[in-house]
Amino acid sequence: MWYFSGQGQAMSDQPGDVSMFKAIGWGLFYHQGSIAFGSFIIAVVTMIRVIFEYLAKQYETANKENPIVKVVTCFIRCILWCLDKYVKFITKNSFI
Repeated sequence: MWYFSGQGQAMSDQPGDVSMFKAIGWGLFYHQGSIAFGSFIIAVVTMIRVIFEYLAKQYETANKENPIVKVVTCFIRCILWCLDKYVKFITKNSFI
């Protein structure tokens, strides 16, 4: 709206508050679903990590000396950590 309405002196006679209120209204009306969806994706990834950590703790207490369980657990932790960081990075930059 600002780009097409003009710049400099032509802009001084137009009230800027009206376009600001319109932008806030558009943001709340059209982008609230996007914010909720991004938050939902973060919640799903975090819940997957919590469930995996619970299961990993159970397996580690049952099989303390099994190196295969330790390697697989470490590998899955790394993948879930990377997924969590990726989702948070994308979500943070999409909200900007």
